[in-house]
Amino acid sequence: MIRLLSLNLQHGRPGDGARLDPATAPLADLDIADAGAAREVLAALADQIRDIDPDVIALQEVDLGQRRSGRLDQTAVLADLLGWAGHRFAATYAGPVVGLRRRPRRSALTGRADDVLGPLRALLGAGPAGFGNALLTRLPVRAWRVARLGRGPAVLTRRGGGRAFDPRSYELSTSTMRNMIAAQIDPVDYAGGAGPDGAGAGGAGPDGARPGGLEPGGLAVASTHLATRTDTAAAQLAAAWAALAALPGPHVLAGDLNLHAELLAPLGIARTLGQGATYPSGAPVRRIDHVLTDPWPTGADGLPVSAQEVGSGAGGALLRAVGSGVRSLVVSDHAATWVDLEPVARRG
Repeated sequence: MIRLLSLNLQHGRPGDGARLDPATAPLADLDIADAGAAREVLAALADQIRDIDPDVIALQEVDLGQRRSGRLDQTAVLADLLGWAGHRFAATYAGPVVGLRRRPRRSALTGRADDVLGPLRALLGAGPAGFGNALLTRLPVRAWRVARLGRGPAVLTRRGGGRAFDPRSYELSTSTMRNMIAAQIDPVDYAGGAGPDGAGAGGAGPDGARPGGLEPGGLAVASTHLATRTDTAAAQLAAAWAALAALPGPHVLAGDLNLHAELLAPLGIARTLGQGATYPSGAPVRRIDHVLTDPWPTGADGLPVSAQEVGSGAGGALLRAVGSGVRSLVVSDHAATWVDLEPVARRG
């Protein structure tokens, strides 16, 4: 079994969830522009994550070198606090949150050349800065992949009271670029499972064989954050899934999709796992943070087949959820959501 956790980090800002836990309530009003305060909040988050005990973490709205969050590399700091070697940040844009944003040459932003203004920033004594998504895992990673998902259309709005023919009466709003960060993970720690209709488990054999037909590097996991416009988010989701599905599977896509649960099924893109409202974190009423995986096969009657009937098709393995939950944490206006995953072997 593998537990995957997804959280919109909201750049590590203390959220309503901080006040819900007496242990983190003193952190609720900290100004994380101070690096020490920002580290203290991330340390508290790491403690809460250890309680949940995930194997993979999908993060969204992650800062790198931003003044508002103590100029920390939040991905690296959190991975260090957890003692995990596997982590990767993928910037949707380079540059400060307020200022000149730009498309990165390379999303990791680990070198000067990754940002067109990187050499200039280095001359000024400034390190890399960006904003995006991240993946962290304690499992072996064979490869990382990043896919750009584009941005939504620009919107021209007229300010209230403005004259129709006065250019100053209008405001042009542009959408944020979106991306997906994926990892091909070695699923050696999986426990084999049955499908939705049956139980059963089994670990790797003495020869190191993976259960459920899973191969080394054959589990593709991704994190993404989609646009707030429903039509744009739906198009970005289709692009993200197509990019992820091109990797060896099975596949898991997690993140803040900005889509209500009832909108996902009609899209027919993937199968949702887990349940529970995630937004807003203080008193969640709707689920916009999701975990998706490969569709379950259907029979001639259009109904899902049983685990015993899973055998035709592309081969490989499917995943089922054997547990899930949500929890409001010390940071963010979103609650975290997690799913326990087990593979179901395809026959044939």
